[in-house]
Amino acid sequence: MNKIIELECDKTITMLAGFNSGKIMYENQVKGKVDFNDKITIVFPEHINNVASSFVQGFFDEFMDKIGIVGIEKNISIKSAHIELERDIIDNLI
Repeated sequence: MNKIIELECDKTITMLAGFNSGKIMYENQVKGKVDFNDKITIVFPEHINNVASSFVQGFFDEFMDKIGIVGIEKNISIKSAHIELERDIIDNLI
C-alpha cells in the first residue's frame, strides 16, 4: 500500500526552514497517519521551491529513528513541482 501525504502550508511561503518547523509540520500533518513499513509518498505544495536542510532533518527525525536512511530511501518518495527539490530533500538527510 502506498500512503500519500499532501503537505499544506501558507501559499505565501516559498521556502521551508528550521528544525523545529520541520518537526511541527511532521507532527501536525504526518504523525500517526503512516506505517513506517509501508511505502509513503510525501507531496510538497507547488509553491514550495526550496527546503533547508534543517527543516528536512526536523521533518524526518522520527523516520530516521524508526527506519533509518536505508528505510527512507526504500519506502519514502518525495514529489514536488520542482524536480531538484525532490533530490535535495533526500540529499539533505545523508
